[in-house]
Amino acid sequence: MLSKSFYIILILFIGKNVFSQRRYNHFSVEISYGFNIPAIPRNNILIPDYILPNHLDIGIRYMFDEYFGLKAHYANDRFRNKSDKKIGNGYHRLGFEAVYNLSNRLNLFNNNFNLLFHAGIGITHAYPETIKRFENGGKFTFDLTPYGTKRYERIGNIILGLKPMFRYSNDLAITLDAVYVLNSQQQYAYNGELLYKNRKKIQGGFINFTVGIHFYLGRERRHADWYNNGRKY
Repeated sequence: MLSKSFYIILILFIGKNVFSQRRYNHFSVEISYGFNIPAIPRNNILIPDYILPNHLDIGIRYMFDEYFGLKAHYANDRFRNKSDKKIGNGYHRLGFEAVYNLSNRLNLFNNNFNLLFHAGIGITHAYPETIKRFENGGKFTFDLTPYGTKRYERIGNIILGLKPMFRYSNDLAITLDAVYVLNSQQQYAYNGELLYKNRKKIQGGFINFTVGIHFYLGRERRHADWYNNGRKY
């Protein structure tokens, strides 16, 4: 019974979007570049030494209507010491997020400004420098040896972000994005070394500040980001 109810609701939801009289584009491609800032843990690092423009992400987003959508993305964060680029950690993340248009929901609609909230989950493969050093004949942190043969540490993520958008044209928007990425547990610091000799894992997190471009795809005049049912175009 519950299964039947779920499928009925799903069909009605899809039908609402397919047969809706609202004419707007749904898809967009996103590219962003900016800074990554370590937040926690701060073991053996000075945060200002690691604030560098070493973040890049690309994504694709689908808006079901002018309020709600889903996004998939890939992000790369390279944490490097300004004075020694051999000290650091490299993060490769795949993420899946829900997106909500705050401007449309709060009736703050403006033809050229928008505000999106996005939140979701991700999985990161981190490549600490200490493992690379050990593979090249150097010493591992605390004179230990890595567990297993993997060159990376797997980390689960929770992602929260707020994205102001500025419409440049019907096909293009310029964005700013402030994102906090929570690491469920990590064994290595941002300098690429083990946090603790007993290999203890702890919760961590970092911040991204980026500038980006959104390319809108579709045949309609406007994208759902810039559609408001209370306005005529």
